[in-house]
Amino acid sequence: MNAIAKDTSPAFTFSEEHLFGETYADYLALVAHYYDLDITINTNVSRVTHENGVYKIITNNDTYTADYILVATGDFSFPYQPFNYGHHYSEVDDFTQLKGNDLTIIGGNESAFDAAIHLSKDGANVSIYTTSTGLNEAYADPSKHLSPFTHRRLHDAVRQGAHIEMNVVYRAKQILFHEGEYYIHFENGYTATSLSEPIIATSFDVTQNPLIQQLFKIRHQGVQLTELDESTRYPNIFLIGATVCHDEAILCYIYKFRARFAVLASILRSREGLPEKSALIETYKKSNMFLDDYSCCEVDCTC
Repeated sequence: MNAIAKDTSPAFTFSEEHLFGETYADYLALVAHYYDLDITINTNVSRVTHENGVYKIITNNDTYTADYILVATGDFSFPYQPFNYGHHYSEVDDFTQLKGNDLTIIGGNESAFDAAIHLSKDGANVSIYTTSTGLNEAYADPSKHLSPFTHRRLHDAVRQGAHIEMNVVYRAKQILFHEGEYYIHFENGYTATSLSEPIIATSFDVTQNPLIQQLFKIRHQGVQLTELDESTRYPNIFLIGATVCHDEAILCYIYKFRARFAVLASILRSREGLPEKSALIETYKKSNMFLDDYSCCEVDCTC
């Protein structure tokens, strides 16, 4: 499910169903080595200019030119933190380092429950406050519904005595700190208090990315794209990865956004006037790695 190239399987290669990040990085390195990809590491892109139909990519090491740019910078480096206080989920390296008997989490989907499960292992009482939750979401789409894996982890944690309290329809508006205590104010008038700094599990905001701001139009905290995932500001610049959304289609999982890689490659092939290899495209389609119709992303389960 998490393969990025057809005929590969990280689960098979490492004999693990749910890989740790370091192990998955090893899988990516294996794929890069197999395909002899030209990768330059430790390189930061500061800006991109467009001159005479050619893009110049200015980095801390060198300047590169390109006719096409596929932006795959992800969103993990751009946490959405609307409050003055709180540890964002993505910035917590080790949950065992967060001390306290009573801990508070703002947010209610995968990251919130993942944090709650980890924190409850040490016997902490965990309170989750959220406007809504993917726990019992009616939609079957895993972009909106809590994944079966997290469901099982939560079920096992509660069965083993974890103290996790859910508070739904609570939208936090501000967090204040006074005399050693955190005060979390909600729009419904309720105020929760915590001796420990709250954990903020409010997802990410890719529009904070300077490159995204430069190369794409942004509207309502979303990146504006054509149906081809192309920038509406500059030609031949595409966005790929978990931040791509089209109406109800949210490509926030690897098995979803990987299916756009071959499609975009085919678009570039067409624009360069190169011949189409229909048989090759069929192999990607059979591997569920060629998503050219976003209506296929709709998930509907009656039971």
